[in-house]
Amino acid sequence: MAVPQAMPLAGGGGSFRLRFGMRTALMVGFGGLVFAAVAIVLILGMWSARENTVSLTRKLADAVLNDVQAAIAQRLGPAEQAVEHLGVRIENGQIQLDDNGDLSQALASALAGMPQVGALLFLDGNGAGVQTVRVDDGVQIEAVTYADVPEVKHQIDLAKARSNTNAGAHWGRVMRAPDVPLSLLTVRRPVRMDGEFVGVLVASVSVSQLSTMMAEVSLAVEGEVFILYDKTFVLAHRRMVEGIYDASPKRPLPSVDEFGDPVLLAYLHPEEGRDYGGRMSQEMGVQIIGTHDGEAFPMISRHLNWFGDVPWEIGVYFRDDDVAAEFQRVMWSSVAGVIALLLSLALAWALSKHIAQPLKGLDQAARRIRDLSLVDLSPLPASRIREMNDAGQAYNAMVRSLRWFETYVPRSLVHSLMRQGEGAVERSVQREVTVMFTDIVGFTAASETLEVEETAAMLNDHFAIVGACIEAEGGTIDKFIGDAVMAFWGAPEAQPDHAARACRAAMAIRNVVTSENERLIAAGKVPLAIRIGVHTGPVIVGNIGAPQRMNYTIVGDTVNISHRLEELGRSLPDPHSEVTIIVSQASYDAAHMRNGEDLGPQQIRGRREALTVYRL
Repeated sequence: MAVPQAMPLAGGGGSFRLRFGMRTALMVGFGGLVFAAVAIVLILGMWSARENTVSLTRKLADAVLNDVQAAIAQRLGPAEQAVEHLGVRIENGQIQLDDNGDLSQALASALAGMPQVGALLFLDGNGAGVQTVRVDDGVQIEAVTYADVPEVKHQIDLAKARSNTNAGAHWGRVMRAPDVPLSLLTVRRPVRMDGEFVGVLVASVSVSQLSTMMAEVSLAVEGEVFILYDKTFVLAHRRMVEGIYDASPKRPLPSVDEFGDPVLLAYLHPEEGRDYGGRMSQEMGVQIIGTHDGEAFPMISRHLNWFGDVPWEIGVYFRDDDVAAEFQRVMWSSVAGVIALLLSLALAWALSKHIAQPLKGLDQAARRIRDLSLVDLSPLPASRIREMNDAGQAYNAMVRSLRWFETYVPRSLVHSLMRQGEGAVERSVQREVTVMFTDIVGFTAASETLEVEETAAMLNDHFAIVGACIEAEGGTIDKFIGDAVMAFWGAPEAQPDHAARACRAAMAIRNVVTSENERLIAAGKVPLAIRIGVHTGPVIVGNIGAPQRMNYTIVGDTVNISHRLEELGRSLPDPHSEVTIIVSQASYDAAHMRNGEDLGPQQIRGRREALTVYRL
């Protein structure tokens, strides 16, 4: 077990640092109010000039984006309407699937009326069907099969799964079939007849067609219109009118990083270029993109979530030197005014930061400690304000102590006790709970062949898996005993369905261990076998132990029976699984289980009467 390291207190060295009281800081800070009026006048002047330039640019860009959005809808909307209309006709029996001539004629007629669509096809669940493709002299009809194309089969499977939700036409991800030298936008419509999936209608529009449409958008000034796909790939751009070079089925679209547009590259990676932005310009919707070579480009973008689950972002940036120069003039005048203001307000600003920042950090840290969220919790920095520095030292010392506390006390148990408030466990009480014991089969023998580190790593991984399943069902891990785990449900918070929770947790452990064993076998390692015992009955629950070392735990015969049931799994192993789950009739009935195997009365070690048990 890794021991938490003590956190060094920032600023806690022996060097002397000037510190002063918070009252002094506030009194000096009031002096900054004198300069506030000057700041307001300066800011209003700069804002007015900036707003005029930004507003004009935004109106121009908004008009362009509205035209682009309308053009996209005009080009892609008919494709979606066509597959929806054809799907309804097929499902209503107006188009006969067993008549290739009828289906081919319907597809060809629909494609002929949509010049913006490149292909229209119907594929059955096996990838075979009819395809109509636009050619120079009309429409070409052909029978096709994509049974050997994994990407197409995958898309058909997705459409089949989607058909179960009675969904209509849906835009899928951009794809590129191996035998088609085009990256395609496709809209699919699953077709069901008599409640069964019979195929999928697909209409496709090439990405180069979309780029051609974008290139035809008229701009009042020199600029570039673009569409980003998932804010990572370029979907449409003037450079893509002739097609996409080096595209493949796995990478149907070029990424922004490899596309070669310096403005888009700076847009996604602003840290690599010069910062021409500002909060006011961003609030007004215009962003100034600074490229690596120092040029500035006003840009406006808009999210578009019309076509599938992957978000689009349409945008335009301007190359006009006058627009960029105007922004630069506003920026430099803003910088000059801000510098003059900062020089006069430096003292007040520094003092307010020293007051506000530590208080805010302490508040946020206290909220995380309240929820026992100590992971990645950084120590509070030192402050020149004496009271804040003292509070920071006390806080950092408290976090060090709490990290030790968190290592040995179950967080879920503490949260539960916190929710119940003070007095929740002032005395021990008798309560009906469900207890679970788990144990690794043959662990002692297996551990003899492993190094110490390997044994500890295996146990930690196993406990993490079992603990996650237990906590997911609201259980409390009482203790780890060697390679065994003891947990219970029904305390400290009342859980009327505690038996059902325990049974679900046991079956979840089996599912996870089975999956983990598949990974171990593939890696050439020995899989684990687990025994689990579950029993429901009365226990004494509460704080039990010595005054200097208390545990919130449970004691009673119910605990012993649960342990004995786990041991009983040795003689009653599950022939179908590496995980044997034995539950008592009390747990089986309380959980309202119906799928267990009745093993009949079994003699339990340490008890005279036989106990009826079940195997889940």
